[in-house]
Amino acid sequence: MPRHPAARSRSALAALLCAGIAAVAACAPADPTACALIFSTNDAHGRLLPAAQSWSDGRPVGGSAALAAYVSRERSATPECPLFVVSGGDIMQGTPISNFTDGRSMIEAMNGIGYDAVSIGNHEFDWGVDVLMERVADADFAMLGANIYLKDTDRHPEWVRPWTIVERDGVRVGFIGATTTSTPVVARPSLVADFDFRPISDALDRYIPEVRAAGVDFVVAVMHEGAFCDIGAEDEPGGACRGPALDALTVTTERFDYAVTGHTHSRVETEIQGVPVIQSYSNTTAYGLGRIDRSVEGAVSAQRLGIRQAWADEVAADPDVERLVAAYSAEIAAIVDRVIVDLPEALSAPRDGDFPLGRIVADAQRQASGADVALMNNGGIRRSLPAGPITFADLFELQPFNNMLVRHTMTGAQLLRTLEHSARDGDVDLHASGITVRYDPDAPLGERILDVTLDDGSPLRPEGRYVVTANDFIATGGGGYTVFAEAEVIDPLEVADLEALVAYLEAQPQPLPIPRAPRWIESRTP
Repeated sequence: MPRHPAARSRSALAALLCAGIAAVAACAPADPTACALIFSTNDAHGRLLPAAQSWSDGRPVGGSAALAAYVSRERSATPECPLFVVSGGDIMQGTPISNFTDGRSMIEAMNGIGYDAVSIGNHEFDWGVDVLMERVADADFAMLGANIYLKDTDRHPEWVRPWTIVERDGVRVGFIGATTTSTPVVARPSLVADFDFRPISDALDRYIPEVRAAGVDFVVAVMHEGAFCDIGAEDEPGGACRGPALDALTVTTERFDYAVTGHTHSRVETEIQGVPVIQSYSNTTAYGLGRIDRSVEGAVSAQRLGIRQAWADEVAADPDVERLVAAYSAEIAAIVDRVIVDLPEALSAPRDGDFPLGRIVADAQRQASGADVALMNNGGIRRSLPAGPITFADLFELQPFNNMLVRHTMTGAQLLRTLEHSARDGDVDLHASGITVRYDPDAPLGERILDVTLDDGSPLRPEGRYVVTANDFIATGGGGYTVFAEAEVIDPLEVADLEALVAYLEAQPQPLPIPRAPRWIESRTP
């Protein structure tokens, strides 16, 4: 398996003499005490620049230069413990300053910050494996995916490292990275078809012994897999948090000392098997800090030091990273600063359900394609929009994936099955244009769509033929939307989702009329 150069000098001897023989004096460290600080982020999504958030009262939050300053601050605050910097993945995709360079600008900024290890996220695959391999080569840090295998083999792709060891000030920390097992569904399926994403617990159990045999003080799991905690759950370790990341750690049998998660853009502060687990929101708005100690008796303990807001106006920006970001920003300023539309009110990003912003996106795609119906997945709408002038940069962050539109000639029965899939979890995860759907979230699976009415007032006929537009993520099976592949005619268009949205918004009256009427109407059976 690939190893960090720092591991090589001791790995063979440690494996022969010390693996599993902790009581042998020759295997004990020269200095039995040790400590390490773990500075963690997750789901940065290309956020090189600070930005005000809906909750920040206009204050700028995050950005690479501010994050670099916080790394320096935390390192200086506890000089007796070396500090290691890690990410729970999804580092590049999401902003013009990153996407216009296929993530290269983000990697360079992370090199400047001093990252040590990153788990590969599902969005790392968005520009294809060839680009991802280039970014792996650009990184001064290890990009890890212990559960990523070449399909139907026991081998990792040659560019994937399952683990790395980083030594700093004499303290050696092993990092094992893993990627969400949902990647084949949440990434564009064609981009990950050559890989298997196997259970994270199996990967940890496979590699933790190998990392320990290579000679480390501590082992840290860094996962692009998520969880959610109820408000106040940090005071109830393990009791009010749930999610696949925690499920994986719970069934891991080998001992690990600290865990960083990602993917769900949430605040996670809990414990699994007595080990701290942390996730720090997203978009560099916050970072997590933890400490691992080994006592003179050799006992290892760890603690969360908390999730801390990364206010950009609270620190002096790191000058080197700031210059790097400014140079990339200047290259794209003329494009991204152009105002596209004026919003009379703020529009929230949808998670589940039917929202005005999603309706607008779906309307844009229907108009651009001339279809009867357009369907837009909620997961492709990545941010809220504030009231007032909206720039190209804002819209790019709203739809950053450059998904292309695809027209399908489908039967009404096929469209109904697609809508049923949207309602599979009770809430709906598609926005629609051209139809109004009445559904019962409590009805049996496959029977939740009660009726569908087209905008002209006619009912959807199962035997009818309809032109339905969707982006190429769901059109190729992303999100489990497999029915599109059964369409009688599949017509890929040379129109990107963002291109359609910009053209649509520029053609509307200003300020923009807001489509308020719901298109999914919940109708529970008495």
